[in-house]
Amino acid sequence: MAAGEEQSGLSNPAGQLWASLNSATRLDQSLPDLPPGGIDDASFRLLADNLPTLAWIANGDGYIVWFNRRWHDYCGTTPDQMEGWGWQTVHHPDVLPGVLERWRRSIGEGSPFEMIYPLRGADGVYRPFLARAAPVLDASGKVVRWLGKNSDVSAQIRVEAALRESEARFRNMADNAPVMMWVTDASGACTYLNREWFEFTGQTAQEALGLGWLDATHPDDRPEAERTFLAANARREPFRMEYRLRRRDGSYRWAIDAAAPRFSDDGSFCGYIGSVLDIEERHETEDRLKEAEERLRLATEAAEVGFWDLDLLNDVLVWPPIVKAMFGISADVPVSMEDFSKGLHPEDLEPTTTALQAACDPRQRALYDVEYRTIGKEDGVERWVAAKGRGLFDAQGRCTRVIGTAIDITARKKTEAELQDLNQRLETRVARAIDEKRQAEEALRQSQKLEAIGKLTGGVAHDFNNLLQVIAGNLELLADSIDDPRARRRLDHAQDAVRRGAKLAGQLLAFGRRTPLEPKVINAGKLVRGLDDMLRRTLGDEIEVETTISGGLWNTHADPMQLENAILNLAINARDAMNGSGKLTIEVGNAFLDDDYARLHSDVSAGQYVMIAVTDTGSGISPELIDQVFEPFFSTKPEGQGTGLGLSMVYGFAKQSHGHVKIYSEVAQGTSVKMYLPRSTQREDAPVVRDDAPLVGGRETILVVEDNESVRSTVVDMLSGLGYHVLKAGDAASALAVIESGASIDLLFTDVVMPGPLRSPELARKAKDRLPRIAVLFTSGYTENAIVHGGRLDEGVSLISKPYTRDALARKLRQLLDGRPAPRPQDEDGAKRAASPAGDGPPPRLRILVVEDEGLVRLLATDMLEEMGHEVFEAANAEDALRLLEAERYDVLFTDLGLPGMGGGELAGHALRLRPEIAIIFASGRPLTDGDAPDEVLARSIQISKPYTASDLAAKLTLRTDME
Repeated sequence: MAAGEEQSGLSNPAGQLWASLNSATRLDQSLPDLPPGGIDDASFRLLADNLPTLAWIANGDGYIVWFNRRWHDYCGTTPDQMEGWGWQTVHHPDVLPGVLERWRRSIGEGSPFEMIYPLRGADGVYRPFLARAAPVLDASGKVVRWLGKNSDVSAQIRVEAALRESEARFRNMADNAPVMMWVTDASGACTYLNREWFEFTGQTAQEALGLGWLDATHPDDRPEAERTFLAANARREPFRMEYRLRRRDGSYRWAIDAAAPRFSDDGSFCGYIGSVLDIEERHETEDRLKEAEERLRLATEAAEVGFWDLDLLNDVLVWPPIVKAMFGISADVPVSMEDFSKGLHPEDLEPTTTALQAACDPRQRALYDVEYRTIGKEDGVERWVAAKGRGLFDAQGRCTRVIGTAIDITARKKTEAELQDLNQRLETRVARAIDEKRQAEEALRQSQKLEAIGKLTGGVAHDFNNLLQVIAGNLELLADSIDDPRARRRLDHAQDAVRRGAKLAGQLLAFGRRTPLEPKVINAGKLVRGLDDMLRRTLGDEIEVETTISGGLWNTHADPMQLENAILNLAINARDAMNGSGKLTIEVGNAFLDDDYARLHSDVSAGQYVMIAVTDTGSGISPELIDQVFEPFFSTKPEGQGTGLGLSMVYGFAKQSHGHVKIYSEVAQGTSVKMYLPRSTQREDAPVVRDDAPLVGGRETILVVEDNESVRSTVVDMLSGLGYHVLKAGDAASALAVIESGASIDLLFTDVVMPGPLRSPELARKAKDRLPRIAVLFTSGYTENAIVHGGRLDEGVSLISKPYTRDALARKLRQLLDGRPAPRPQDEDGAKRAASPAGDGPPPRLRILVVEDEGLVRLLATDMLEEMGHEVFEAANAEDALRLLEAERYDVLFTDLGLPGMGGGELAGHALRLRPEIAIIFASGRPLTDGDAPDEVLARSIQISKPYTASDLAAKLTLRTDME
């Protein structure tokens, strides 16, 4: 041994013992060298006797020459008894032969000795000892002595035995457990799997141990399972995971794997012990439950109903997100009964909790049916909630749970409050004005919702404007034939009344937000400056007018004419409030309405606006009346001095323009009305130049579509007087028949609101499809939603509102007719060829038989042909046409295909048999097919598609006669 190679360490027994202790105890480590000269015998004996083991020294032949005191203390012997081979007397006789054999072999080989055997103690009890001895060599390598020690291992053996017994019990339990169990070492390698694992997965121990168990997991789940396990192993923390595990039949089932780390007594990490449980059925149940819960969630969300559950035994409150929102709590925040009680409005806390207690009381078992207010925990918003629920009671009569529903009824409560407030105000007004029946009736009507008012006023305005149109049109026509001054004066009065009636109807439409706006990007400052002269003339010299326009003013998107009217209305109201004397200030500037302002005014969106404020120094308005000033027909002026529609019109215009109106007033100080119109970031549109040119008519053809006979008659007279060729129809369907007849029409002038299934916008679209150059002008006293959306005219739509004057109509017509696109070159060439078929000279005069069952179409075709100079004969059906063909000769048969009775194709066949030289022209809205006529007829005929123009018809006639 290395410890015995140096003689300096062996100069005395102490040195020998010290040098060999390492060999006798731990052969892989060296003790430090003794100091030079060694130690004395007394020190040696003190050291050796206090060693914690039984130590001894033998000579090279194995003859023991010395034992330390601990040997004698344990064995109860003396040095004389033990010297030499006396130590055999304390060995168990059954084991001694084996000990002697092993000791002699070590002596003979010079190899270390190690063995466990029992030694008898002084008390006569044998205890197991681990004996170790190492040889000490001289310089030549010869064994000169042996140093040994015996250590009591009885406790260790008992522990090992207990451990083996425990492991046996664990394996027996694990192999008979109904779940899969496993054990890993500190590196994470699986060292044990119970029988259930192998039976479930079909793996062998060779396949599963280490990390082979991962091969049994589903390929999609393996990466996550491996990451979870190795991460937990690195942190030495418990873990729990779910994955799909392959059965021996190849199918996969969901399993849950849970494990806890193992530590030794000294805290060293030993690995994990865990279990795997098949949860496939639970997973399927959970999936079905999730599906049912999702269906329930979707249903409740669609119905905006929230379900809640109060577990009284465990003091657990379950709220879905929709109920949390009712208490102003985020969806991911946990809740408790404290959140419920603290979230209730203080005034509703006591009745709500009382109702809940009654529902939980076994004697009452009342229905929990309450309405209460909440104060949002996170947002502070006050809401109204309607809740219903029932208590669930166990066999002992204890209430274990309360479950129920909750609905946010804030909007309903707000509507009820507004309705109640509206009713109270209405009752106050009726009580105050009971003796003024007309005012009470007007107030009652205005108490209805704005949409109902809009529909009512729109309908009234439509009929009223139709009447005004008839009156105004006929007054204008009558004015051309009256020379008497007195009669002229009366006529002027009547026309003035019509204008005032039109203004009244316009104000009704404005309040109901039914005025069709034509918004443009404008600079409100320029518009106000442009009104300066008009305002001064209107208000008089006693009113001082001051205008303030802020620098850097934004543009706004609004109807400039309606904005002018709104400002004039406010200015006139201000003049009346100042009794004709005072100061009027008009201020235009940029404004920003923030979120706080928007929260206080539910109809306002936060953002950037252009503000127009009109302020007077008049009498002001009292606080109790300030909320009523925008109501229709409400007026602070004396009876007969106002319609009560001025501010209503301003209010309606602002709302229709997506803006806002706010009024501030103090009695005897004055009033300020502020209009807020949304900012536009677009460039200002070019201003519209007012057309003051002389009145001009034209020679174009206009189709008038109007269901009101009086209005239609008046309009036709107006247009005829302006020189236009006028066609008329009483509904959209009749108008479409005229268009499809092939008539040449330059402009369609149609009322918006028409009877019948075909609506005016659809008529206009069909007209554009058939006649691309046709211009379209709509007219109405009430547009509804046909051509106006969001309160604004649809793109590219032209409208003249009833009642209109002849001058206004004439200018609008010329604007549209002159603005039409130029005809295509091929159309002009076709027209020229039609006008001069032979290239020079007039076309030949033909005898043409026109067969058409639609009277209007037949009339228009006849007019076209006669204007070309032809002789035209008419028939409404094939039977009448045959009689004419048998009696007379005709150059051309011009027939519709779809005739009642005998069709046009069959008629053409009879015509060719009677008159082989006759030319055939079919008119139809679809292409010809083989079934429309016999082959010989189709070979001799041509087709003209409906609708057609006079030029189209002339070209077809030229082509057909050339063929003949």
